[in-house]
Amino acid sequence: MGASSTLPKPFNLVRWNPPPPGVVKINFDGSLFNSSAAGSYVLRDWTGKLLTAGVANYGYTTIMVAEVRALKDGVHAAIQASCRRLLIESDNSTVIQALIGKIQVS
Repeated sequence: MGASSTLPKPFNLVRWNPPPPGVVKINFDGSLFNSSAAGSYVLRDWTGKLLTAGVANYGYTTIMVAEVRALKDGVHAAIQASCRRLLIESDNSTVIQALIGKIQVS
């Protein structure tokens, strides 16, 4: 048997980028496994310092509900930590578009 001549597929590195000075970034995400949903959030300041993070089990629901609840939990944690200037980041474009008013969710 000879050596394989296939090259590995190219990949993109994903890197966290800090928010502007004086701003706290909330990253959030939800997950679904066997109809059981969970969500998490991370708050970091502009230097990359971890301010707080959280995770919650939301029970039997949809991935969209888990995503939105993780966002809500993150915003609540930011308010509790007296953060006033927030930048919200997620890989869920539907939640972000609804948040900025580009789409309406019913």
